[in-house]
Amino acid sequence: MRNFVFATAFLVLVLGCGSAWAAGPAAATYNWTGFYGGLNAGLAVNDSSYTATPTGLFSTIPPADISALTDSGKFNNTAATIGGQVGYNYQCGRFVYGLETDFNYNSSNTSSTGFNGIAMIGFPFTVSQQVDYFGTLRARLGFTPADRYLIYVTGGLAYGYVSSSSYIPVSGVFFSGSSSGMQAGWAVGAGNEYALTNCWSVKLEYLYINLGSTSYTYGTPAHPGYTYTTNIDTAQHVIRVGFNYKF
Repeated sequence: MRNFVFATAFLVLVLGCGSAWAAGPAAATYNWTGFYGGLNAGLAVNDSSYTATPTGLFSTIPPADISALTDSGKFNNTAATIGGQVGYNYQCGRFVYGLETDFNYNSSNTSSTGFNGIAMIGFPFTVSQQVDYFGTLRARLGFTPADRYLIYVTGGLAYGYVSSSSYIPVSGVFFSGSSSGMQAGWAVGAGNEYALTNCWSVKLEYLYINLGSTSYTYGTPAHPGYTYTTNIDTAQHVIRVGFNYKF
């Protein structure tokens, strides 16, 4: 699913660029300079992964047993995203320089289940992740191959609110813990935008958002000192459409 979404976005960008070049040069009648604001909506394809590792006094058991009790996996869900953006463009010749910030609701909420165990005895575990919202602050560098048509690359800061919980039973003993909070990372992407009128434009954009790693450690009252540590790397592919109004 992730590869399909990325390939679709890339194909649309390439075809759009190609059609703009095929149209041939013309006298420019539109200038991208100015402040703008708008709305966007699309899909966020999860590319996050996790590892739940025995820690603490588990270090006293054989390494092979620790390996058998280590859980790892990926989150592969697709969620809706909707938000808004504001920014400023400055056009110099065919090049457009800009700065944009956006804030978006994200409905990503998923869990991964599996089994760990020693000597073929399986214990079911569950690790969940929820991304409530994300935002970015990005620079944009664009080029206008045809009048009213802009293609651009973009990159900068990303942030978001991420929650996670883990539930791992081992031989009738239950380890559970959770974590939530703001995380910061980076975003890169590309897009194209077309000015429908002197004020309104429509865009298609792809972003790869990486919110970095977070970890939390938890234990069980039944065996003090024995703990698990879950580490989650949070990342998403976002493809979205949007409308902008230039002031």
